[in-house]
Amino acid sequence: MIGQREALHLFGCEVFDPAGHRIGIVGQLFLDEATEQPAWITVQTGLFGTNESFVPLDGAAFDGDTLTVSVLKETVRQAPHVRLDDGDLMLEQEHALYLYYGIEYGVTPAEPEPVRQGDGATASADPAEQGELPPEYVEAVRLKLRRWVAAT
Repeated sequence: MIGQREALHLFGCEVFDPAGHRIGIVGQLFLDEATEQPAWITVQTGLFGTNESFVPLDGAAFDGDTLTVSVLKETVRQAPHVRLDDGDLMLEQEHALYLYYGIEYGVTPAEPEPVRQGDGATASADPAEQGELPPEYVEAVRLKLRRWVAAT
């Protein structure tokens, strides 16, 4: 796991996939809101680093000079394009990235037990079917990532 101390040295370092293919250069760093630990980076790709792609830091290794991430170069190239003109990610963008990379996002509400009615019939106790979600689920799906800017 890459901590905040190592994160300071990530900016501008080269990023490689597990097969040793160069992906690009670290552009920005995003922290997990709950743990305050580095969770995602953007990698400047394309000609002259004109594109930025999000890459999860889960399973990444940093040796002081280079960062090796746990996803393949082609996976990063096909990731959803996210514009960062307005600063932090929008909820939909963040959710799309977690979904694309197969990372659990938020807390899935447990399936409620069916409610037995007096006549022996069952009715759904699913709050989603009744138009409301449990508060812990709503809280869990709020933005998890926050941009981290290192002061120089």
